[in-house]
Amino acid sequence: MKKTLTTLMILLLTTFCFSQTFKDYERRRLNSFEINLSSIDLNNSTNYLNLVTILEKDKKRIRNKTIGIVLTSLSALATTFGIMVISNSKNDREGVGQSIGTMFIAVGTIELGVSIPLFISSKKRKKERNKLIEYYR
Repeated sequence: MKKTLTTLMILLLTTFCFSQTFKDYERRRLNSFEINLSSIDLNNSTNYLNLVTILEKDKKRIRNKTIGIVLTSLSALATTFGIMVISNSKNDREGVGQSIGTMFIAVGTIELGVSIPLFISSKKRKKERNKLIEYYR
């Protein structure tokens, strides 16, 4: 019983510890920002957390920009398709084609409206990241 309890305590204590080293791809990413890791004291938790914050902000920036680009592209496609459907259904008596085209145009404008804040957020994350990077250059 004592052995099991001791093993359990050791396992729980080691799970709360975190390593203050970076993986290879994280080191390459930090080197691409011209941050020299050999001159920074990684044992200082503030430095380590700031470097992790730089990586997180860059990851969020890339994700927001990618989603923004995808939504902008889909917006252009949906709006163009909606305009084509409306122009091809001018002689429709019931107006089904026009209503479908109008829905596609509405979806396109909504997608464009969602992509704009993503681009703004991406620029904001880039500014925040660059401020932290300047501290370590």
